[in-house]
Amino acid sequence: MAQRWMSGVLAAVVMAVASGCKERSDKPVAGLLAAGAPVLRAQGKEWRPIAVGSQLLGHDELKATGPAVLEFYGGGLRFLKKGDSLEVGDADEAKLHGVNLPSRQIAEGKLQEAPRPLRIIAARYTQVQVTPASAQQDDPYNPSGYFAAFFTPNGLSSKKASDAAATEGPRKPLPAPPHRPRVPHIHAGSLGENGVVATVEDGYVVAETDDLATAVLLEGGDIPLGRTVRLVVPSGAEVVLRTPDGRKVEVEGPADVRLR
Repeated sequence: MAQRWMSGVLAAVVMAVASGCKERSDKPVAGLLAAGAPVLRAQGKEWRPIAVGSQLLGHDELKATGPAVLEFYGGGLRFLKKGDSLEVGDADEAKLHGVNLPSRQIAEGKLQEAPRPLRIIAARYTQVQVTPASAQQDDPYNPSGYFAAFFTPNGLSSKKASDAAATEGPRKPLPAPPHRPRVPHIHAGSLGENGVVATVEDGYVVAETDDLATAVLLEGGDIPLGRTVRLVVPSGAEVVLRTPDGRKVEVEGPADVRLR
């Protein structure tokens, strides 16, 4: 009898401890949509830079060294600035089911309301590795080293950033259709030339092209948007868009703007 009673007590204690522990899911819940400076992820006692397009787990701890945006698989966007830190799964945006910015579109040279976009966000991101220590420059977290590493598909593969272009693309032949992936992934890259010109007057905005390249646009200067199809404008940010036919459109955040 005593043994059975003790066994029951031990089982109850184990269940209580287990129920009080926070489960650490190994499923990604968000992705790094864009970054204007390195975003660092805790790995043990170190902080390592992560690539734009990275899948993020709920227990990942991040630290931003400049403007950046996380896109959660439920649709919410989380804007970061220099010095911000968070555990991904604890963000309020992680609990959202739907976008948290008003949807807008540019039509006939005017900013208009638009239906909320329907997209499978998880498909936009992929598992990518941080820059290996052997490929990092003397200061591994300086913006130029970060961009040289992550604006190319395979990262920084040699000591000279200019050499990285020679190794772009897959290292193995792509599988034949229908096994070849049809959906490109979010990645940092050029927006292209010409097209609508943007001038950020306050804060920063994020541009996304039709081939899922993203960039953070900062204040100052005129920036051709090239193949950009989407502008994400945080609350408090302001940007002026000038179309090729001379029309000017002013956009104030928050807004998720479709250009075409």
